[in-house]
Amino acid sequence: MSNNSQIDIIRSRIEVAGHTLCVDHPTDLMARTGSVWMFIHGIAVTSAFWEPLMPDSFRDSVPWMSVSLPIHAPSSGPIGFSREDVSPELFNTLNSAVLEQLLPGREVVIVGHSTGGFAGLCLALERPDQVLGVVSVGGFADGQWIGLEGDMQLMARKEKLGAFGPTALRIAAWLTTRWPWLQARAASQFAYDKRAFLADQPSKESLRVMRRDARLQNQDQLIAFFAGIRDVDIWDQISQINQPVLVLDGEHDPVIPYAKTLRLADTLPNGQLLLYPGVGHMVMNERREDFWRDIISWQASIFTGEEP
Repeated sequence: MSNNSQIDIIRSRIEVAGHTLCVDHPTDLMARTGSVWMFIHGIAVTSAFWEPLMPDSFRDSVPWMSVSLPIHAPSSGPIGFSREDVSPELFNTLNSAVLEQLLPGREVVIVGHSTGGFAGLCLALERPDQVLGVVSVGGFADGQWIGLEGDMQLMARKEKLGAFGPTALRIAAWLTTRWPWLQARAASQFAYDKRAFLADQPSKESLRVMRRDARLQNQDQLIAFFAGIRDVDIWDQISQINQPVLVLDGEHDPVIPYAKTLRLADTLPNGQLLLYPGVGHMVMNERREDFWRDIISWQASIFTGEEP
């Protein structure tokens, strides 16, 4: 049950290809009419991340679901999951199963943050008949990150700190799942407006559920995911995505190079760019109210013809 809502949120589990993929959604999802908002979180987060950030009116009336990335707790992957398993095909296999099992015949609008944005673009290519559009929030077409998250990729691949790289990631994960203040400050490193990020109350709840789920995480699989995501690249297919795509990001994103965000919006045949000044990678936390206003306005203008 949401803290601010009178509706029940349940967690469905999709079994496919040795994976268990968790999907959070309202109990009355199928009774809600219209295209379904499909939220996908970023790396090292959880399917529970999005719900605390939602406006009450959206959460309680709009059809939505929040889908886990592969192997991100409480989801799990097969024994022997490796960096070579991280591919567009992996995202499409799992997310297609979500659509087939939970939403047969329903159309979706995907809102994906960072790696979730990449997964959304992949699914738009795979299922153009069902994916109406994508909001790519700090998303990308290739996994070559910069800054702290880029360093974490290199540590997972043992290209930074050598054999100690994965161990350092495990130590950091253990510490941040047990000390809330440390987790908050670590997460704020991906924001530009750190004060806004740390002060936002719904964001604090998102961090709490992230911490709860992260304690269940198989760290070997997450490290393999960090290592493998650096090799994904769909630039040669981006021009084939004909659905509307809102490329949304902060002007000071410390993870995704600014030039690549501009390139993504420019390469998409039906892309639209929205940049927030004074904001980093965590747009939905740093400018939460503006974020929801803007994506709802975009969806209405694109799919219902309403004025933004």
